Amino acid sequence: MAVDEAVLESYVVFSRPAAPTLRLYSWSPPALSLGRRQAAAGAHDAAFLRAEGIHLVRRPTGGRAVLHEHERTYAVIGSLRELPFEGGVLDTYRRIAAALVEALRLLGVDAEGATPSRGAPRDPGPLGPPVCFDLAGAHEITAGGRKLVGSAQLRRHGAFLQHGSILLRADPSRLSRAIGAPADGSRFVDLEKVLGHAPDIAALDAAIVAAFEKTLGGPVVPGALTPAESERAAFLRTAKYSTDAWNLEGRERPE
Repeated sequence: MAVDEAVLESYVVFSRPAAPTLRLYSWSPPALSLGRRQAAAGAHDAAFLRAEGIHLVRRPTGGRAVLHEHERTYAVIGSLRELPFEGGVLDTYRRIAAALVEALRLLGVDAEGATPSRGAPRDPGPLGPPVCFDLAGAHEITAGGRKLVGSAQLRRHGAFLQHGSILLRADPSRLSRAIGAPADGSRFVDLEKVLGHAPDIAALDAAIVAAFEKTLGGPVVPGALTPAESERAAFLRTAKYSTDAWNLEGRERPE
């Protein structure tokens, strides 16, 4: 989370090139992430998380709780002043969704993006279901009518960060224990069930890269954090994302 925010800040101050950034990663140790405005109370079981070695963190983006254990996280970060993300919020979601749908179809998944009319509100705020995968918002990804990829977005001073979670193997019972509330497993599906076998991470990443190149235009090339981004991420990790003030209450310390 600290790295994603540090890269976002680079686009805010124009030190990053116009081309957007795509990050693909997993979590070690596993973590339960809460949405930016989500109340921690009623959305996590602290004792269960401690016993299982699952960390708790609050995302800078919106949405609801996600268990990052058997999933792949994507992050797209870029400028809102440049193609291909110069449009409004839903247009940004739509463009990224088109790339994700193409990636999943390359893997043999019959995926589609939820339409704005059928989709739930993008961020239900402090209220609503505690689990991200209970509802498919506009331009989130479904397979067989069940949610497969959840996404949330943050916009800041001409730049944006969009996070998303791609379920590799879902465990509704474990998710329910992590959040301390029932999770309806009939509302979401994972890649293992859809494909009939455990998904290959390298193949998934390659499909995402190929789909982003095809759908959004331009090559996707390996990159690295700048020294300033690394320094900023280290600061944010300590001063923000490792604090109870942020993770439990959503409060940031003054810098």
